[in-house]
Amino acid sequence: MTRIIIIGAGLAGLSAAQLLTDDHEVIVLDKGRGVGGRMATRRIGDATLDHGAQFLTTHTDEFADIVRGWVDAGAARSWFDGQVGPHGSLRTDGHPRYRGAPTMNGIARHLALGLDVRTSGHVTSVRADGDGWVVTADAGELRSDAVLLTPPVPQSLALLDAGGVELDPSDAQALRRIEYDPCIAVLAVIDGPSSLPEPGAVRPATGPIAWMADNQRKGTSAVPAVTVHTSAEFSRDHWDEPDEVVMAAVLDAAGLLHRAIAGLVQVHRWRYAKPVVSHAARSLTAVGTPPLVFAGDAFGGAAVEGAVLSGRDAARQLR
Repeated sequence: MTRIIIIGAGLAGLSAAQLLTDDHEVIVLDKGRGVGGRMATRRIGDATLDHGAQFLTTHTDEFADIVRGWVDAGAARSWFDGQVGPHGSLRTDGHPRYRGAPTMNGIARHLALGLDVRTSGHVTSVRADGDGWVVTADAGELRSDAVLLTPPVPQSLALLDAGGVELDPSDAQALRRIEYDPCIAVLAVIDGPSSLPEPGAVRPATGPIAWMADNQRKGTSAVPAVTVHTSAEFSRDHWDEPDEVVMAAVLDAAGLLHRAIAGLVQVHRWRYAKPVVSHAARSLTAVGTPPLVFAGDAFGGAAVEGAVLSGRDAARQLR
């Protein structure tokens, strides 16, 4: 069987693997301890917090059908209907928002069932070898007939650079045009229920906070715990500051500085949190190389829906 190596066990990589695994030998590699990428969940004490993607919504029939399957399987459930603003839910817009069940990472774990996913392995290079590829990771070298790269594009390009791969100039230009905004997530277990309005989340119009959600109200955590995402501007300005400085500034802006429980606050930095300059197509198939495809939420549409549909499009290209 044709072997395809997929780098990245986020939703793009897992969605592609699902479509390919019946007809190909598919290996999914990820440097993380588990699957999901930015569908990330963390335990702090007795609390459980989604600290990457916070919800998902559907805008296409294809993705709506997929989400209905997740709901039927118990991997997702409805959270709220409407756009969230500075004072909670603003208005309905015909697009229900869903959350993972019990966590956002639960969707990724559902997708990974039955797949050959190998985590905790840092990939260091991808190099061409005749009509195929050699992927070098901590555990050694793996050969494949095709490669699908789903990490943030700068990371994918770094792997190819390390392997001495020169892309066609038009492909290289298109990929280097993609840009991302960073985000800092502050995760805090608090001393009692939050005062966030329905649906348990706000999206401030100004200031350092871009999003704040109560994981207990969301149905994710057994105890009160808040996820705060900072704005791109704040994230860039404070990226290299110590965690303690970031925590204090963000919790103060959120009105939680004296409600956070000591020792139960953590910071996570998402360098490539949100694509702000995307590639128009759902995926990009490289020319002049052995079979090589790029996919992810920076291709054809952002957020969870964009990642899933990009991965599926990449799988069709590889077929």
